[in-house]
Amino acid sequence: PGVVRTREMGETSRRVAGMGIWLETAPWVVLGPLNVVKVALINKPSPVARYIVVPPADECQAACAIARMWACLFWGLQTVVAVAILRRAVTPGLAAAAKTVVGAFLVAAFSHDVVTIVVCAAGLCELTAAACLATGATAVSP
Repeated sequence: PGVVRTREMGETSRRVAGMGIWLETAPWVVLGPLNVVKVALINKPSPVARYIVVPPADECQAACAIARMWACLFWGLQTVVAVAILRRAVTPGLAAAAKTVVGAFLVAAFSHDVVTIVVCAAGLCELTAAACLATGATAVSP
């Protein structure tokens, strides 16, 4: 009986981790393309930008083509990685590595006053998802 209970708890833990990965990853599938359109085509500050980036960063991106190119690269790759994670088309280890890099850079950007606490929180969510993925868990829709 003890072995069965341990196995059940392991499966429950993996399912909870998988739902967490799904909940943290799914928004990127929507946010990524929307932000590519905003940055590449519209190139105007959004009404919610003040909650996400500090004013000089938003103004800098609007004025600088290379900053917009890097932003599109970031959002585009976040979309691709999110879709791959949700479709289980990438190994958990590789997905964990991608999420670790993104999470670390988002937290670092906050520490350098480039983004707000909202983005720092997103970075911490990325790091949490990376930790779940590093255990071998995969995304499971809630």
